[in-house]
Amino acid sequence: MTVPPRMPAAVLAALAVLAAGCAAPLTTPAARSTSAAPATALRAQVAAAPKACAGPVVIGHRGAPATAPENTMASFEAALRGGADWLETDVQTTSDGVPVLMHDSSVDRVTDGKGEVAALTAAQIAGLRVTIGPGGPEPVPTLELLLARLAGTRTRLLMEIKWQRPEDVARIARIAAASRADVVLYSFSAAHLKQAHEEAPRLPLVLIQGGGLADPPDGLPLAGLALDAGLATAERIGAERRAGHQVYVWTLDDEPSWQAMSDRDAAGLITDVPDRARAWADGRCRAPGSGPPAPGGDR
Repeated sequence: MTVPPRMPAAVLAALAVLAAGCAAPLTTPAARSTSAAPATALRAQVAAAPKACAGPVVIGHRGAPATAPENTMASFEAALRGGADWLETDVQTTSDGVPVLMHDSSVDRVTDGKGEVAALTAAQIAGLRVTIGPGGPEPVPTLELLLARLAGTRTRLLMEIKWQRPEDVARIARIAAASRADVVLYSFSAAHLKQAHEEAPRLPLVLIQGGGLADPPDGLPLAGLALDAGLATAERIGAERRAGHQVYVWTLDDEPSWQAMSDRDAAGLITDVPDRARAWADGRCRAPGSGPPAPGGDR
């Protein structure tokens, strides 16, 4: 992947620290303590980096799946190297209650294994490798691993809670709230968001809507909406902004789409190619202060 010219040496050094730390599983208190030094170094390096210019945020959809296997640490690292402002991921839960990062309810499409995530144990998932996409096979990360790596950094995590058991929704929200990562909860399910909000009231909420999947907000205190590109008309985005909602649009992988949604004042571009989207956004960067705020403000 080509690193954009805007990337300072400090950030590249930070990413080297990130890559070095990703191999250690985060399963015990002892394992967590071993990641403290790399995490501290990463926070120090990222804090020294200048803020990106104002404008729609670039959100790496499942990381950078055009560069590395989706929803793996390699994919998230590639998105960061490419200049993503935020990362996006999907959370499923194993049979023994461990949240893992996977889009599908089964492991069949993306890994070398078979079965439903909810029917497999965390140990069984840990033995699988994600094989779809460029690059070599990669482990399936736990949610806690990614949260630990992002703790204290400026990178926001747009974390989709997939359809699952109520107790799993509650557990995911509690884990996110207890981390020091900057997390936005989002889901197609208004009921899931309501339950997650009860467990983690300080985390911003974003409701996802697609052409055939559009739960009403049901009084949720939404910070924003994530709209399928087909729903993201200028009129709809304008109406949501007047209602106090930021709008994030998925999945946008070409310059005409980025331009159209930027012209409509979308707050974020969810993309499989964050490096290309970043290069495009930097090429048309607006003056600082002119872009939309992130949901929930800076924390």
